[in-house]
Amino acid sequence: MNVIMQQLVNNKVNSLTTKELLDLASQYNIPLTYQQAEKVITIIRSEQIDVANQAQVHRIIQRLQTEVDPHVSSVIQQLLSQFSQYL
Repeated sequence: MNVIMQQLVNNKVNSLTTKELLDLASQYNIPLTYQQAEKVITIIRSEQIDVANQAQVHRIIQRLQTEVDPHVSSVIQQLLSQFSQYL
């Protein structure tokens, strides 16, 4: 695992804004509303994310399923999978 890339991805995930999340979703042709993006950002900011910690990522995805909706959870999983190749 590339430690520098992991730190860059962690930094980006932990400082992500609603607009940036919407831009990423649009870039990857993934439908996401502003309200959904705001809820996702609130959940992501609830703890310091380490993308290499699979248990933590799974827990965040589960929270997204229950607190936002299952579709949004799968959208965020798709976005995270786009970056997993760099880790």
